Amino acid sequence: MTKFFDVTTDNTAQEMGSGTLEVLATPSAIAMAENTCMEACYDFLKDGETTVGTFIEFHHIKASLVGSKIKVVSEIKEQDGKKIAFQFEMFDGDKKIGYGNHNRAVVNVASFLSHIK
Repeated sequence: MTKFFDVTTDNTAQEMGSGTLEVLATPSAIAMAENTCMEACYDFLKDGETTVGTFIEFHHIKASLVGSKIKVVSEIKEQDGKKIAFQFEMFDGDKKIGYGNHNRAVVNVASFLSHIK
């Protein structure tokens, strides 16, 4: 799956408190990657199901300025029952800015929420 995101002041390191510069914050980049992987699951979920993140490994290798358009490309590497493993890459134009792995688990929404209370 491929998704695009705009870097705004709301998702800079300065705004998020993860740094002092007006560049894409690592937590924001991780959220972009996780969102792309999550949406890749929509086609095979049953009614009442969703996915939750269980693991993320992220390498943020280049900065991106406010106004940049980020492309996230995710691919399912393995699916074993309710466990889904992804690999992803992130680009600012033709410049690779990050990459990593992310795992998600398929859960029944009602059952999952009932265990939190």
